[in-house]
Amino acid sequence: MTVGAQVKQCLSTVKGIEASLSSLAITSQDEDAKRTFHEMMMVMAEVKEDLKIRVGQLEMEEFQYKGF
Repeated sequence: MTVGAQVKQCLSTVKGIEASLSSLAITSQDEDAKRTFHEMMMVMAEVKEDLKIRVGQLEMEEFQYKGF
């Protein structure tokens, strides 16, 4: 597996984690847990944005990674 494919796979995993945390934040009854899930969801959103930037950089530097 190429570096580009690994970074894109990581991005996909982070998106899934972010969605799971969002779901947990919505369905949780405990306010502390709800707040913690929401905060972690926001952290995952930041990580997701950083990975998107990295994917763009890889695609610009290495054309074989484009479109994975």
